Amino acid sequence: MSDYRDVTPNKQQPSFEMTKEVIRYIINYLRHPVEKIKTLPDWNWPLLIMTLVALSILSGVLTGLVPPNFFRIMGGIIVSPMVAAVTTFIGSLFIYYYFQVFEKRTCSLRKIFTLVLFANIPFFIFQVGSELLPPITLVGFAFTALLMAVGLTENFQMEKRRALRLVTILFAIVFIIWLWNRIDISRLERLG
Repeated sequence: MSDYRDVTPNKQQPSFEMTKEVIRYIINYLRHPVEKIKTLPDWNWPLLIMTLVALSILSGVLTGLVPPNFFRIMGGIIVSPMVAAVTTFIGSLFIYYYFQVFEKRTCSLRKIFTLVLFANIPFFIFQVGSELLPPITLVGFAFTALLMAVGLTENFQMEKRRALRLVTILFAIVFIIWLWNRIDISRLERLG
């Protein structure tokens, strides 16, 4: 995989058709996530970013509705897309440079971003219940990690052991950050 530039011709589809294509793909993805993560769509950057923003807003608003809280809903509309974009780009860059340094090859950043975006969908879904049951976030991220491992082996021909090791390290980092956040929240609740 040494293609690192987007050289596909600029195909202009009506936005309604693109929206239908995205929704159709996501519905099929939700039905068969393991199969769909093996063959990622070849979407351009604007479509990928709009999909990420839409999914993160939907997840953020639904999270704000369980239980209903106006400020959490607004945070879902404003903050969730920014956090999702930053974490998806950081995760994509991490994997991109992992390939450069440890696998000694260059892979398409857009394809890696696509993998990270679609692997994060279980996290977005499980995040909805995080206010009621905080550890459910980790369950969502565990599914994300498993899909990442499948996606790395199928789309980038990464050795299965290395893919599992990489996502285990990423899961451990997320777990430590989550635990630290939970400790800070419990301290604030004791003080308040």
